[in-house]
This record gives sequence, C-alpha cells and structure tokens, in this order.
Amino acid sequence: GGLIGFADKEKVDLIILGTRGRTGFKKLLLGSVAEGVVNHSSCPVMVVR
Repeated sequence: GGLIGFADKEKVDLIILGTRGRTGFKKLLLGSVAEGVVNHSSCPVMVVR
C-alpha cells in the first residue's frame, strides 16, 4: 500500500511531492514523509516548496 507501492504498481516515471517549508518540530514530523518517499522510491522524486 501507500504512495511507493502505488508508484511501483503503476510504473510511474516521477513522483512530485509538495512541502510547506516548516521548521522545528513540525518539520521533524511532516518532513519525514517526503524524506521517506525520497529514500525508498524506485523512481525519481521531485520535492517542491
């Protein structure tokens, strides 16, 4: 399941994620989602702010 599983199943060419540029504790929690996708995806990931 999840985004990475969907991307693998559908053979997507690129994942684009948005981020809000949060800082401190909020960045630690919300930034970890984008970081996890970047680190575990088998296709390129673009993170935009």
